[in-house]
Amino acid sequence: MAGENVHFEDSSLAERIRKDDKSAFKMLYDRYSRKVYYFSLKYLSSNVEAEELVQIIFIKLWEARYSLDAGSSVKSYIYKAAVNHIYNCLKRRKIHDKFVEAQTTGSDSRSENLYEEIFFHDLEESIDAAVKRLPEQQQRIFRLSRYDGFSYPDSFPAWPLGEDC
Repeated sequence: MAGENVHFEDSSLAERIRKDDKSAFKMLYDRYSRKVYYFSLKYLSSNVEAEELVQIIFIKLWEARYSLDAGSSVKSYIYKAAVNHIYNCLKRRKIHDKFVEAQTTGSDSRSENLYEEIFFHDLEESIDAAVKRLPEQQQRIFRLSRYDGFSYPDSFPAWPLGEDC
């Protein structure tokens, strides 16, 4: 099988994969999966993550097979996808490490502030959504009373016939 792999150019394999040829996909997988694995292992330092990366990249390649361009380099596509995935993994690790550090150093106030910011942002979005469902005049009254500092009586224009009506 490895001898078959050498006989086909990446571009012809890409063209065959576009036509749902699973054997061409397997040849491409056999050609690059180990290389991508060892490439990613250098950066991720985890066998499990490197194996997962290979699987994700080739699944995405198969899912995007109809948009493969036989004229462009499949190898470049595979390695660019690997680099992007490695970058995202390392970024997630860094965020995770900062979170763990914050939790272990006893900086409860920072995490509490973060929780309060998230809660406040969600609350603001909920209020805005509820206000947008109100009729236009009620939206105006709400904004005047809540955002512009008018009290309820100040928000309403004077009645044309006087206050007795």
